[in-house]
Amino acid sequence: MVCVIFPPVELHTCSQCIPIFPIFLLFSLILFLLSHHFPCSLCLDDFHYSNCTSRFEFESECGYELGKIEYPFWVSGHQPEYCGHPLFKLDCEGGEYASIEMMSQKYKVLHIDHNSQILQIVSTDVLPMGHIFCPQSPLMDFTLFNYTFYVKTVALTYDCSTIADHPGAYHFSCTMNNRLHEAYLATNLSVAKELRSRCESGVIIPKFPVLVPELEGLLNGSSYDVEEVLREGFEVQWTADNAICKECVGSGGTCGYDTTSNKSCCLCRDKPYPNKCSSILCSVCWFFCWIKNTDRHNWAIS
Repeated sequence: MVCVIFPPVELHTCSQCIPIFPIFLLFSLILFLLSHHFPCSLCLDDFHYSNCTSRFEFESECGYELGKIEYPFWVSGHQPEYCGHPLFKLDCEGGEYASIEMMSQKYKVLHIDHNSQILQIVSTDVLPMGHIFCPQSPLMDFTLFNYTFYVKTVALTYDCSTIADHPGAYHFSCTMNNRLHEAYLATNLSVAKELRSRCESGVIIPKFPVLVPELEGLLNGSSYDVEEVLREGFEVQWTADNAICKECVGSGGTCGYDTTSNKSCCLCRDKPYPNKCSSILCSVCWFFCWIKNTDRHNWAIS
């Protein structure tokens, strides 16, 4: 009798095995999709998604400074309200600039940085060239916005025509109730209170935000006057459902707002979801429709 000795069989753990069966299924699915002519209308983006991701030529309506508008902002009259948070609505003012309203006060939007979530705004009171309107006390919703590190508050006082220059105070003129007023920017509240005791009516705006670099230029005399400092506005950083939006964008969607539940949601190619996109089939379908359209376009060119 001849004994045949077989070599020992080496067993592999599952982590070393190649999942041939799932790969075979995936390969078969790819061949199936490429070989059949499905109408690409089945893969059309949901209207919520397309309405909020289509490029909006914001520059022609509201100036060229802002560029792309993303959640939480949305443009009234050009985008549906579900594209952004209701308190981040932007309005186009006469085709010249964009404005945002905060607690019934309007501000011109100077710049939006979506990466750092910083918004630079300025009170519309100080927009006119020449004599500005006397700025009023700014109102800010601190549940949504906070001043950035580059903002310092100063005091403004009006009707001070009877006093001479004062250390720590900088003179400017502004109009209020159709009358020109002499005014001062005071670097701190104690200086403003001293000025008020020597002024006619003693109106004080105690905490008016300005940008630190511009204020420093005024204080050291290197650049800027009071009107220029005020026209540069100030910065705020917004906090509106940041974690949900990052998860949504990471899944291939774009952030939106559910006006029924008053919460942020995720607008996806197939339909809106509460937090993130979850339809793989729709993404695969859209991808292959894109491939077919690309191939058809290349064939037509050749």
